[in-house]
Amino acid sequence: MIRDQFSVVMHRTILELQGISCIEIEQSPKAKKQIIASRSFGQKVYSCDDLKEAITLYVQDAVSRLRSENLLCGCIISFVQSNPFDSSEPFYNKSLSYALPDPSDNSLLLSKIATSMIDQLYQKNIGFKKCGVILTCLEPKATHIYDLFTDMNKIESSNKLMDSLDDIQNKFGKRKIGLGASMLPDRNWNMSRNKLSPNYFKWDQLMSVK
Repeated sequence: MIRDQFSVVMHRTILELQGISCIEIEQSPKAKKQIIASRSFGQKVYSCDDLKEAITLYVQDAVSRLRSENLLCGCIISFVQSNPFDSSEPFYNKSLSYALPDPSDNSLLLSKIATSMIDQLYQKNIGFKKCGVILTCLEPKATHIYDLFTDMNKIESSNKLMDSLDDIQNKFGKRKIGLGASMLPDRNWNMSRNKLSPNYFKWDQLMSVK
């Protein structure tokens, strides 16, 4: 009778209230499949070193999110591309991937891998407009089981180093310490800020009323 007068959802809800289990409860949220960190440059980038600086910053951003969710990365993908809307140059879009022997959340290791891939992805006379990294093959750090040949002393040292970096960033800010020149201001690859909306939490950007 209830089912004839109400929706299926209402019918199931009433049965649940009567102690009859009929709604499947999801015990845990679906695991994240990948983490992407990428931005478009404020201007064309022709230097391999500039691309390396940019991708180093993006690796740090991606790893920060990875560690905040207590995950490990089993594979890293680096990609670069030129401006697809610029008819003055041929469109260039390329990526490389690397599967880690042991999943990691170490920004130094992942940055080293990403910058080495830039050496292979870079091509002269191409004005790059974007680059980025994708961390994939993610798994919970707490449940990962290392094999018998893993150097656990090396893993422990990596964990201590990353914990120390986390402590510094939590205390002084994420942009106070970083790898290489990636945190320096006014880089050639910095995101264009001309079209950003004003930040009304800053005194110099408050709206003026006349």
